[in-house]
Amino acid sequence: MFERNERKPFSTGTILLMGLMALVILAVVIATRNEQGEEEAKGPGLWPNELFYTLREYPDFKPDIEVYTEAIRETQLQNAAARPRGYTGFSAPWTVQGPGNIGARINTMAIHPDNPNIMYAGYSAGGVWKTSNGGNDWEPVFDDQPFLSIGTIVLDPSDPQTVYVGTGDPNISGYPFIGDGIWKSTDGGTNWEHIGLEETHIVTQIIVDPANPQTLYAATMGLPFERDNNRGVYKTTDGGASWTQIHFVSEECGAIDLEMSPNDPNVLFVAMWDRIRNNQESLVSGANARIWKTSDAGANWTMLEGGLPIDNNSRIGLAINPQNGNHVLATYAGTNLSYRGLWETLDGGNTWEEKVTQGLNDNFQSSFAWYFGKLYFNPYNPQDIWLLGVRSQRSQDGGITWGNAISNNAGVHVDHHAMGFKPDGTIYIGTDGGMYQTLNNGDTWSKAEQIPATQFYRVAYNPFLPLDYYGGAQDNGTLTGNSDQINDWYRYYGGDGFQPAFHPDNPDVFYAEWQNGNIVGTTNGGDWFEDATSGIDPDDRRHWDAPYIISQHDPNYMFTGTYRVYASYGHLPQWGAVSPDLTDGIVFGSNFHTISTLNESPLDPDILYVGTTDGNVWKGNPLTESWTNITSGLPERYVSSVKGSPSNPDRVFVTHTGYKSNDFQAHVHRSDDQGQTWTPIGGNLPAFAVNDIIILPGHQDSILFVATDGGVYGSLTGGDEWERLGAGMPIVPVYDMEYNPISKVLIAGTHARSIQSFPIDSLHLGADVSTYTPDSDKAPELNLYPSIASSEVNVFIENLPVREKAEISICDLSGRVLWKRDFRGGQRSPEQVITADWAPGVYVAFTKTKGKIWANKKFVVAHP
Repeated sequence: MFERNERKPFSTGTILLMGLMALVILAVVIATRNEQGEEEAKGPGLWPNELFYTLREYPDFKPDIEVYTEAIRETQLQNAAARPRGYTGFSAPWTVQGPGNIGARINTMAIHPDNPNIMYAGYSAGGVWKTSNGGNDWEPVFDDQPFLSIGTIVLDPSDPQTVYVGTGDPNISGYPFIGDGIWKSTDGGTNWEHIGLEETHIVTQIIVDPANPQTLYAATMGLPFERDNNRGVYKTTDGGASWTQIHFVSEECGAIDLEMSPNDPNVLFVAMWDRIRNNQESLVSGANARIWKTSDAGANWTMLEGGLPIDNNSRIGLAINPQNGNHVLATYAGTNLSYRGLWETLDGGNTWEEKVTQGLNDNFQSSFAWYFGKLYFNPYNPQDIWLLGVRSQRSQDGGITWGNAISNNAGVHVDHHAMGFKPDGTIYIGTDGGMYQTLNNGDTWSKAEQIPATQFYRVAYNPFLPLDYYGGAQDNGTLTGNSDQINDWYRYYGGDGFQPAFHPDNPDVFYAEWQNGNIVGTTNGGDWFEDATSGIDPDDRRHWDAPYIISQHDPNYMFTGTYRVYASYGHLPQWGAVSPDLTDGIVFGSNFHTISTLNESPLDPDILYVGTTDGNVWKGNPLTESWTNITSGLPERYVSSVKGSPSNPDRVFVTHTGYKSNDFQAHVHRSDDQGQTWTPIGGNLPAFAVNDIIILPGHQDSILFVATDGGVYGSLTGGDEWERLGAGMPIVPVYDMEYNPISKVLIAGTHARSIQSFPIDSLHLGADVSTYTPDSDKAPELNLYPSIASSEVNVFIENLPVREKAEISICDLSGRVLWKRDFRGGQRSPEQVITADWAPGVYVAFTKTKGKIWANKKFVVAHP
């Protein structure tokens, strides 16, 4: 057999592996490339992380929102049920490692009108945060709610302690950033009440009638994945107890902006937007993108023309002069998805003129103007007008002359989505990299928060700095730091960040990655980074989050994937293809047919496992270029992770992401014969997409962790039974994990709350924590169904040996026993428990043998 240390070429005609670095032509770039996260070319009209989110639904192309919502609700109830149990291994706290200084996309902010030190900020995925001291300290105030994507935050002008939150992401840049309607707090965010519009999924604006706080208006975009009637403008006159749809245009068009006249609360303007986004369609403009007006509080609406564009358009944004309700501005994105122009009316919408905008940079929203669509009058100086975009524009003479709102060297992240103004002249801007403030009318800017809400795609472990954490973040580059320096994390490479990788023996050699498989590397400890993609065909189909690894058997080898596998020897690498096309070819479009994951067997250096976005799993030897498809028996879903066992060379685990109607499983499978046959081990996992799996070494594959769209789950029984891992992490997606063997912590890359770590030692693991091994008989297991019961629940014990007896009891959360029975080994029928008369809430079933409790299960009683 070929020995790797012979440095033999992979095959004739591929790559020569000796003396390679002298032949590589290196494109040198500075390591600190664009500290502000400069936008790369994104293609016409496409915000590329949309691909990351939506192609994960392959091949169904329409997420099952009901299943996703049910999974979130179930997790919320499980978290609530776990709190009374006190400290256990699985409920040890997560530690937020950071970063706090990098930030993430802020969609909305609200400032208390009487006490400007009180502010609220809403993130695209990271919930609602509040400060009471002008931004020195922030705290999350919405984490107990099921959906943490925030579209708008509004304070009741007559009582600013009353806060309204509209959930869902108005920018519709990807799944799963939907919401569940509107929430209300009457005590400044301490307690919350849901007040409806759950079916609209994305609330873009809320307006409270200043003359009657029981009257509210809500603009909604609806579910972006399909056409339906649950979109448009809604009104309540009883504080949210009931809502009426008062303006609807079409099943594919929602209300993206809503403004009320400061002079007459019966006068409102709404901007409508045609927007559908699923894997088969991206509708972002249309004939319904128009402005409408009502003068009678929504009873009747008139579509405005009078000089406005009447052809097809994309997103429209509105602003009303706070001192003159007849003065309205409207910004338009055209069908080419670039900025089209600014229109103005001085007579309440009867007539409009396109405004001459001298000095305005027409490319300030690039080719994805639909991602912005916000403009603002400064409420304390209406001559001060802001148009938000990649590089926002500003006029200080009422819109006559314009220029860059923020200088390029001001240190403010690009991509701007929200603004706030204080009476003392302080101005805030919300960006894809957090919130910034200016105290001197824009001359200088500084960060206004240190909130750990960064959205990570990938994380990594550096063996030379084991106390530091590393990850690639959406629109914020490749980062490093830890909780000791949580507000001083370092960005060592820019763009959208993906997989970092570290040579295990040479601290000077490591890699970073930006979108579409653009790998860069350094051989001098990061002083310079150089292109590390030489030899990869630039015309290959590549994943937005393209995988690559350094071999754990010989760190001079590297592997990456486009639609085929590439290999290299040496640093920096010269790549050569070592596989044919491992996808299905181009069926639904090139973006849906790429390699999504690859990993070596930890025990066999001649096995490389590969997964694709279109559902294929392969086992191959890149040195001999021999490949075997091992997909049979697995779901046809996007393959999120394939991992070989650290204890058995024949064992491999695979996870998938994607939902289908009536398919309520979280997809985790194990093979004990290198993929010839597969066994599902998703057990009692909720119906979340599974994004990664970690097999803890040294425990015969019994200890597993999976990253899901609802957090991290762990199993001590090889996947038979799962429990949500750790306390303190809200219901947020986790896309990647890593294990740090030095600190013995699990590293989770959340896509809403930065990097977090969990102490594995808290599980009190011995050499083997369970009698379970995948090769042995299964241990007895308590099961029950349904997990949400109305009239009855069925409980039973699987694998209980014949002649043994176990006691099953059911308690409420106060510990009161409501039901108890004996269950005998060999019994085939479950025990039926009538719950029709039980109070709605969470209950726990316990199993006891010889006086010792060895299993428990939670379920919910919820009567229709």
